[in-house]
Amino acid sequence: MAAPATFSIVTFQRKPGHWRAAITPNDRSGIFILGITVASFVTQDDFPSEADANRAAEQLIKTL
Repeated sequence: MAAPATFSIVTFQRKPGHWRAAITPNDRSGIFILGITVASFVTQDDFPSEADANRAAEQLIKTL
């Protein structure tokens, strides 16, 4: 389980009613997934509100 304090979450609206969240590690060196350095990643699905996208990002961080 990753510590939520080690990540920044930015929510954005792709189009009206379609929200996603970008998750970036606070450590600028990035994280490694299958040998590739990842600077940030985005929630897979669209959400109807900014709050829902933020909650999904927080859940995603907890699963890391």
